[in-house]
Order: sequence, then C-alpha cells, then structure tokens
Amino acid sequence: MTGSGTNAELAVRGFLAANESEVLEFARELIATPSPNPPGDERAVADLVSARLARLGVTAVERMGVNEERPNLIARVAGTSPGKVLMLSGHLDTKPAGDMEAWDTDPWDPQLRDGDLIGLGSGDMKAAVAAMTYAAAALADASEFPGELIVVFTADEEAGSTVGSKWLAEEGLLTADVAVIGEPSGITREWEAIHLISRGAALFKVKVSGTQMHSSISDRIKGVNATVQMARLIDRMDRELRGYLTFDPHPLCPTGPTVNVGVMAEAGVFYGVYPGNAEFACDLRTIPGMSEEQLILDVQRFLDDAMADEPELDAELVWELMVPATEISPDEPIVAELQRAARDVLGVTPKLDAFPGATDAPHFQLTAGVPCVAAFGPGMLPRAHSPNEFMAAAGVAQAAMLYGLSAIRYLEGSS
Repeated sequence: MTGSGTNAELAVRGFLAANESEVLEFARELIATPSPNPPGDERAVADLVSARLARLGVTAVERMGVNEERPNLIARVAGTSPGKVLMLSGHLDTKPAGDMEAWDTDPWDPQLRDGDLIGLGSGDMKAAVAAMTYAAAALADASEFPGELIVVFTADEEAGSTVGSKWLAEEGLLTADVAVIGEPSGITREWEAIHLISRGAALFKVKVSGTQMHSSISDRIKGVNATVQMARLIDRMDRELRGYLTFDPHPLCPTGPTVNVGVMAEAGVFYGVYPGNAEFACDLRTIPGMSEEQLILDVQRFLDDAMADEPELDAELVWELMVPATEISPDEPIVAELQRAARDVLGVTPKLDAFPGATDAPHFQLTAGVPCVAAFGPGMLPRAHSPNEFMAAAGVAQAAMLYGLSAIRYLEGSS
C-alpha cells in the first residue's frame, strides 16, 4: 500500500496502521458479547461500541430505539468545512448459535487459529462493526476534512429490521448522500465483490384444505388428504414456479430470482386423524424490477393452473410481505473509491455484483432515500448463520483501512 495522499489521508492511514492489532481484539470483544436475535437484545454490545467510540475520541453518539432493549447507535464525525455526507452501517445482532453440538468451539469465545478468527458473528458482522468503529476514529483523528462521516449501528437486522433500520428510516433519522453496508461480501472468497444490489425477499404461505375425519375409514369414505395434496403441490412448485415468474434479465443477477419452496411446513393433527389442513411457506429472492403486485399474480396463476389440473387440490395463497430489491449505480463516486481502496489494501479490484440475500439497504434506499451499497465487508456469506463461523483474522484490519481510506477520499473528492 502506497503512502501518498493528502494530510488527512495520511493521518487516517497512520492511525489505522498503529491500531491494527487493537481493532482485531475489539472484534473479539464484540463476538464475546452475545447479541443473538431472536430473542433480540443489543444493549451489551451497544454499550461496548459506545464506550470504545468515546475512548477513541468519537463523542457525538446518539442511542435510540423503540425500547431500551433494542438500541441503535448513530455516531457522527464532522469535518471542518461543508461537503458530502457518507454513511457506513453495520448491525449489532447475530443469528442464534443453533446446534451447540455442531460447534467445535464456544460460539462466544472467539479463537484465532491458523490465521482465522472463529466465533459467532465474526463475519456477520462484528468484524465490520469493529472496523467501522476504528474508521470513524481515524477520521476523527485526521480532523481536517470536508463533509461528514456518519456510522449507523443497527439492531434487529437478523429478524426483519423492524426496530432497526426500518424504524430509523421511518422516523427520518437516516440522512446522507450515500451509504455502505459492511455485510460479508465473499461468496467463494473473501472481499470477492462490491455488491451494488440487495436482492429482495418475497415471503408467502400456501394453505391446502382437505377432509378431516377419522383415519380408520379413509378406505371406505372418500376424503382428500391435505398433506398428500400439499406434498404434490410442493413438488410441482419446486419444478415449475420459476417459469411463471415475470422478470427482466439483469447483468448483475445472471441466475435471476431464487425460489425456495417449503422452507417451513405444517400438516395434520395426530394419529387417527385424516389430515384436513396443511400449509407450507416459500421464500423468493427477487431481482431489481420485480414488483409485488406482479409476483402475487404470477404465484396465483401457478396455483390456478395446479388446481385446474388436480380437481381435489384446494390451495389458498396467503401473502406475507415483500421487501423490494435495491440497486445503486456503478457511477456513484463511492463505488470507485471502494474499488480504489481495495486495490491499495488488498491488491485486487473487486468485481461488481448482486448480494444474494436481503440487507438493510431497502430501508436506507427506498424509505430514507439514501443510495446504498448493499454489501462490502469482511467474511464470506456461506459461513454466516453456520456452526463454526469464521473469517480471515487479517480481514478486520483490512476492513478498517478500506473503510477509512474510501471515506476520506470520498469526502475530500466530493467537496
């Protein structure tokens, strides 16, 4: 990494280089502070972040939320002259640890092994939270630059963002020229891509009705087994639903939408009862341009065709919600600065891609009106939400330097 740059940039580089080991240890402290969601309680980890920001000289920190147990933090580092406002964001919660027997280590006892950082939420996304904390401190140390850096640490991302970014956006508390979310951006390798798209999520259930009666007479009295009808419908939907979906191809989403059928299922009452009711849930990951109205029509058309082909099938669509996909233009200056910083820190230029899942981006972009890079952070998505979650330990300091350099360059270059 070269050492050229403005005085502010050199100050940022120097601060982060001097604190390389400290930011890694802070990530370990964050991992060791449980914040699983559900049940959802980010108080302890928010306390840790607030205290570290204050120790590092970032004192303009607001704590807010719908209740005491679900805090969000907004930290501000103001420059010395007017300019653009850049927002960095990460979430404070993690998924639950799940099957403890599947973990080789204690999920909340972060380990360093063979160059890896192991622990629950390491990549998703306490390393990024640590990195953004230190990036904010680096800009505060640099002091003289235009514009403002805002760092938003949200609650509840892992369970719908209702009391996190969604609430913040609806309350008008998210304002900036552009935002970057630090979700793990690797699929096959770390730092693989800058994700300009956050794919949407459409969630719905299908209820199947049949004949509830005593199971001993099913060979004498004609009935409709709701469980069997559900199983047949799930199989057909898995094979055919994608062909019913209306969407235009997108260069960053070459595989199109993802259809996950039967992510949950429930049927029957107990032994001795012929099943009269069954239901299953589906999870569709959508791409830019797909609308909720059209998607509902597409799914209903599939169900209508299935019922027309199977007269005993009685299926009802119960639509839950759709969070639309978001997309930021590759021409946004922050995209070039992220790529430039990656070349300096990592020696590679990440490709531009779509994040496979949903992030906080829709609340930032669609509700708050802040264009948002959906994901660029340390770690790999396939390791998230899994036992023995891990990431390259060097990625924590790399992330801090990437965020610090791209932030100071964006603010100085856009003033």
